[in-house]
Amino acid sequence: MSAPDDTGVRRANLREVAALAGVSVSTASRVLSGTYPIAEATRGRVVAAMRELGYSEARARRREATRTIGVIVPDVRSSLVSGVLGGIDAAAVEHGRISMIFPTEGDVDRERDIVRLVARQRELDAVVFVGGVYASADYADRLGDYATMLEEIDARLVMCARPGPVPADRALAAGYDNTGGAFAITSHLLSRGHTRVAWVGGVEEYSTTEGRIAGMRAALAAHGLDAAAVYTDPSPRRSRRSPAPDQAYAHTVALLREHPDVTAIVANSDFHALDVVRALTDAGLSVPEDMSVVGYDDDRVAQRLHPPLTTVHLPVFDLGWEAARLAVEKPLPGHAGSVVELGTHVVVRDSVAAPRR
Repeated sequence: MSAPDDTGVRRANLREVAALAGVSVSTASRVLSGTYPIAEATRGRVVAAMRELGYSEARARRREATRTIGVIVPDVRSSLVSGVLGGIDAAAVEHGRISMIFPTEGDVDRERDIVRLVARQRELDAVVFVGGVYASADYADRLGDYATMLEEIDARLVMCARPGPVPADRALAAGYDNTGGAFAITSHLLSRGHTRVAWVGGVEEYSTTEGRIAGMRAALAAHGLDAAAVYTDPSPRRSRRSPAPDQAYAHTVALLREHPDVTAIVANSDFHALDVVRALTDAGLSVPEDMSVVGYDDDRVAQRLHPPLTTVHLPVFDLGWEAARLAVEKPLPGHAGSVVELGTHVVVRDSVAAPRR
């Protein structure tokens, strides 16, 4: 039931208007916005219900300025997440919204509880999911359930920088060419003469990792080559409060022992590259003289490594901005403008050289 206004008179809400008109809340909202094609008969029922209940369009539009964008993230400490959050917050301010951040620590049950909680807020524009996910069919079904909850209040489900199972007809998406970036950085190594290339870092079954490995393999296959070795962490399937130890350093040590003919390493991220370079240095090897190393993300650490790291630039701020824009504009999922894919590009620095052997 809606609350009384400043005069003490109870005002109808949009859900009550929709119920009286016999339409969904989202349809009633579209009639109010005037930005979607609606059958005249349906529009007439909604307008008649608004008049009968005394629903105030002006009041609804004043409330629009206080609407919120909920943002669900696995870990606020991630450089990707922090960059995306900067873009979301900037766009939210631009559109007169506020953003609310909900870390899940990788717990899908907590994620579900958060969606249920925020779905009760009538002023919600959207819930934005940031970052990768463990790929599974049951998780795709879960996302569909989230979309249904949000549609009931005319809010949207938005995927941001999240490769993996996305219900294209239910969600909006601001993504990037995850696989293409790995294809490009591996092709750069091949152009310098490397033919024995290994992968180090990332987590098994994680959508971001899987997409990047696929890009590396595709680039090698295009030249008639196979990956010399692929080292990823076992999927921890646990809360990030007690994460599995990062194995990038240990995997690099194993790589040197098991595949001494490798001349180049593709790291899953710039932070994985940091551990790769540390392991190589401890083994008495120089980068790039003895081993070429490339990363992914173009995080600040990439420029601070010695030597500075050749990597894939990820437009994290723009991803956040586009996700927030989609949240506010709310195009229909599966229709034109509901998916934005931003490009990536290789940033060439000093960590790649032609192989000595």
